[in-house]
Amino acid sequence: MASLFETYERQYGNLTSEITLNLSRIPRLHDDERRRVVGETSLLFDETKDLIEQMMLEVQELPQETREKYSTRLQFFQKELSRLSEEFKKPKYSARSSGVQNDAYEFDEEGLREEVLFDSDMRARLLENTERLAKTGDRLQSGLKVALQTEEVGGNILNDLSEQREKLQRSRSRLRQADGDLEKSSRVISEMTRKILQNRVLLAGIGFFIIIVFIVALYLVSQRQYNSGATNRPAVNVPASSHGEVQSVLSPSAQLDRAALQPENSRTKRSLLLAAYGLF
Repeated sequence: MASLFETYERQYGNLTSEITLNLSRIPRLHDDERRRVVGETSLLFDETKDLIEQMMLEVQELPQETREKYSTRLQFFQKELSRLSEEFKKPKYSARSSGVQNDAYEFDEEGLREEVLFDSDMRARLLENTERLAKTGDRLQSGLKVALQTEEVGGNILNDLSEQREKLQRSRSRLRQADGDLEKSSRVISEMTRKILQNRVLLAGIGFFIIIVFIVALYLVSQRQYNSGATNRPAVNVPASSHGEVQSVLSPSAQLDRAALQPENSRTKRSLLLAAYGLF
């Protein structure tokens, strides 16, 4: 930006030098040469004004820390151009020379002024339109750049959304698979629990049945042994006690046999109980 402003400064210096040179030549010129130089000087003033406007736009785009310095220089250039413009408006710089007073010459001078003013106005309008077109082009370029950046950002967002969608779909599939596995596991566990309960009930029934069978068998065995011992040994009557009661007792050999049978019955009961406990 600063380098462009310096380029404008050099152009301004060249234009003001040409204007100053023409102002020094005009008083000594006559007729056609004088009118030509006056017209050139007017065009130089218009070009310098346009350059000043370009410099003003450039100063506005400069950074804050350097803007003040270049603004001061621009104000100096504007004052200098105003001074030269006021100088050029003096009669001695008019297109008519001091020695010619006829009407034809006045008519030519007026026509020249109108032509110069018309050309200057047209040139100013063309420059203004060109400047507007340039600004519009810059805005379009900026808008196009922003649109491209927005399109790029939108593309990245769409790619991210597509990746996230794929991740969500994969996660959803995994969750469905895990749900199916959990349902299968739940069914298997329920079946196992049911079978365990059935087995426990069955084992409890079998155990209870075995206990009943052993108790009945034990009772029958004990009863049979007792009955067989009682039938083989006769009873002996003993005298009555002091209270007048009659007591029937076994003979000594029968008592010995009965005492011998009692340990045997106890051993049989223990063996049956141990066998029943071993089943459980």
